[in-house]
Amino acid sequence: MITVVQLVEEAILHDDIALTAAKHGWLNLSSYARTLQSGIQERLSKNVQEGTIITALSRVVAGLESNKKPVLNVIQGLTIHSNLEGMTYERTDDISRKIQNIYSTVHMANKAYFTVTQGINEVTVITESQLAQIFRDSVENVQKIYDKVNLVGITAKFKVGYLEVPNLIFSLTQRLAYRDINVIEIVSTATELTFVIEKGDLAAALSQLQKDI
Repeated sequence: MITVVQLVEEAILHDDIALTAAKHGWLNLSSYARTLQSGIQERLSKNVQEGTIITALSRVVAGLESNKKPVLNVIQGLTIHSNLEGMTYERTDDISRKIQNIYSTVHMANKAYFTVTQGINEVTVITESQLAQIFRDSVENVQKIYDKVNLVGITAKFKVGYLEVPNLIFSLTQRLAYRDINVIEIVSTATELTFVIEKGDLAAALSQLQKDI
């Protein structure tokens, strides 16, 4: 037989806003219990006191908090990549060849930022302004989908195990969202996560991300 606790847990796990509030200790249990009361009574075909639902909520929320894994103090350092530009093109064999040619001209010793994201139908290139112009000149006849200048990248450096930490990328992206910072692109490797944003958002983004350092 289904219980009040099971119904409460089912409700909160399917309510993203309430779930987030509960995990951060912000959820008003009394108020949320009132929103659940009629639905729970209907499911159980009997009257259920508000206090009973609050007690069930307390148990469920306590379980969420005990299972929450820490995501703080994981960033080892931040690196800024200035003067970036991003371009998205239709994916073709010609584009792939042009990208290989550009790679051959990039000297890794100077750590020039050059990243390629290849999807099913599109290819996005994000690189420093000088290389971006060389790339544009070499693919003049290819269908361009998107072109953006005045970008910067913020790379967060982690320990290797960061990929095993649930919700880490979400928690950092959420911080940027709180300040209405538009993320143009997210690029990741095993120990690095780069947010590509507009240059005007740099100071606000750094302020948000530096909370873990």
